[in-house]
Amino acid sequence: MAEPRAQDSNYYDKTPAAAVRYDRLHADQVEDVRFYVEEALRGGGPVLEAGCGTGRQKLPIAEAGISAVGIDRSGPMLASAAEKLRRAAPEVRARGAFVRADMRGFAFRRPFAQAFIPFRGLQALIEVEDQLAALAAIRVALKPGGRLVFNVFDPRLDILAGAEEEPGRVHDSGRSYRDDDAVVRERFTARYDLALQILDLTFIYERMEDGVAVAREFEPLAIRYFHRYEIEHLLARAGYEVEALYGGWDREPFTENGQEMIWVARRSGSHS
Repeated sequence: MAEPRAQDSNYYDKTPAAAVRYDRLHADQVEDVRFYVEEALRGGGPVLEAGCGTGRQKLPIAEAGISAVGIDRSGPMLASAAEKLRRAAPEVRARGAFVRADMRGFAFRRPFAQAFIPFRGLQALIEVEDQLAALAAIRVALKPGGRLVFNVFDPRLDILAGAEEEPGRVHDSGRSYRDDDAVVRERFTARYDLALQILDLTFIYERMEDGVAVAREFEPLAIRYFHRYEIEHLLARAGYEVEALYGGWDREPFTENGQEMIWVARRSGSHS
């Protein structure tokens, strides 16, 4: 039996410039931000955001009037988030903070009404033990009946079926950003480990000048992919009851053709 691989969780600490690149690449991605802000308003605060990164979700939630605390393991990502918070209006700065902590084990004195794991953050946890540890820590942090909201990608069966075909092929992600006078475009390679349900990605950032790549940087990422009922079993085992499952950011029903699985679960009162 193949041995599980560990995620290189220190990539952003080793490569601080990647935190800046993260914001530039995702500046136009607003659908998920809108959804989490709506959920924050719907369920009330305070909100805990696990895997908050540079504050892409947490700051709009605070701007909407809801107190929120973001936790993350990455120092450079949190430094970027803290700088954004420093520039925010005083009332936004008063609605929470960023804390360096691991979602698999943390503690706060006050309970939270809701906890969010946005941007497929749960998939960074490769091992089942780590996934359950994170869900357990979040459950302890929630008020009785508190809600957990998170999203993971929905693996396409046609891609999995052809996973062995051209594993080193370079794909264009369609994302790019400007850096000084050049455009940096994102490309990637993907390899699926079907036995361990791990997707090994290597992102390639090419600095383009006059249509030619003059420099390249590489960013590795290993993530665990989940199937629907696997998530349901994880949540039940960790003491949650599923409230809703959506297939997109407009709360459309989940189908076999979805790109996202967006879960809303409630802390169960019967879990020891």
